[in-house]
Amino acid sequence: MSDARRSQSSHLPPSLIDRLIQDVWDPLETKVILAVATIGGADEPVAEEDVLNHSALRRGARGDGSSRDVSERLVEALHASVAHGILIALRDEDDRLWYVMATHQTQQIAREGQFEIVDGYAPEPARLTLERPDVFGLYEQNIGMVTPILADRLTEALQSYPEEWIQDAIAESVAYNRRSWRYIQRILENWSTEGRADETNRRDHEKHLDSEKYLRGKYAALFRKR
Repeated sequence: MSDARRSQSSHLPPSLIDRLIQDVWDPLETKVILAVATIGGADEPVAEEDVLNHSALRRGARGDGSSRDVSERLVEALHASVAHGILIALRDEDDRLWYVMATHQTQQIAREGQFEIVDGYAPEPARLTLERPDVFGLYEQNIGMVTPILADRLTEALQSYPEEWIQDAIAESVAYNRRSWRYIQRILENWSTEGRADETNRRDHEKHLDSEKYLRGKYAALFRKR
């Protein structure tokens, strides 16, 4: 498809825009719809694997900090888009799944073409579930707003370090009034290099850290159970 053709056809029809505004409240579902419109335009079916492998979409799906598999969450968002009547799910003769914008024209093309329309594709109503790990809330409460870039870095940190380490590193940055991701990352890298797995390493670390700062004073509230 040419750039001119893509530019002209990637606009959502007004009827679908109205439905998106009215019915879609999950940000990931909105992103999935826009990805299908960008890849295939208004009338070209898009293979499911092309949606799942869309690099910008996968980065955007990690923006809320969920630890669940990205592909699984994108499939759920596609199902919800079908349930809302904005996308149509199609199956070809090789049993591959495709998606296209749910206009009257595309439904007619699908029925007359090589695809079978998959009816009732979303078995459950769409639900928005906030699954942000505790470290995201802890960071926002004590360091600052979690931007998309920081969300990526926190997600990567969760894949590299125990969650307890990240919580403790945030606490240490607060205790020393060094509230920045760079300082937190340096703490995690030091712990990874020097070791922090047993009590001996923990006691050695505590020689350089006044634990009373965690238990009293203006930072004490950070360590109380909420």
